[in-house]
Amino acid sequence: MDYAANKKSKYCYTIADIPLVPLTAQSSTRFVAAGPALLSFITNPPGCVFPIHSHEAVQILVILEGTEEHICGDETFLMEAGDVCVHPSNVPHGGKTSTGFRGIDIFVPPREDYLKLMADHGLPITGPKP
Repeated sequence: MDYAANKKSKYCYTIADIPLVPLTAQSSTRFVAAGPALLSFITNPPGCVFPIHSHEAVQILVILEGTEEHICGDETFLMEAGDVCVHPSNVPHGGKTSTGFRGIDIFVPPREDYLKLMADHGLPITGPKP
């Protein structure tokens, strides 16, 4: 198989090339949406507070770097790199980070407000819309 060294596949993305979208005054993300899932490559700087909120979508948060004091339902706990939190539908959650963190949020089904935010920033949604 011949691979072109300078040509990316239509199926492959480089995270750094995905446009950065603000979520709050401090928090930003890079979105990828396809079919029944939405991924958010989130970056929260040191001192960032992500407000308590809830939504219909199930959310899975994977911390890649840094830490966050995280709230999910009636629990508060420290998430560190390598930790995964599953947020059931409509369960309040949020957090604050003293170190800053980078992570991946997976939403199933995609959050409609985030799909709108993507459209507002001219970002494509690949695959069939859920």
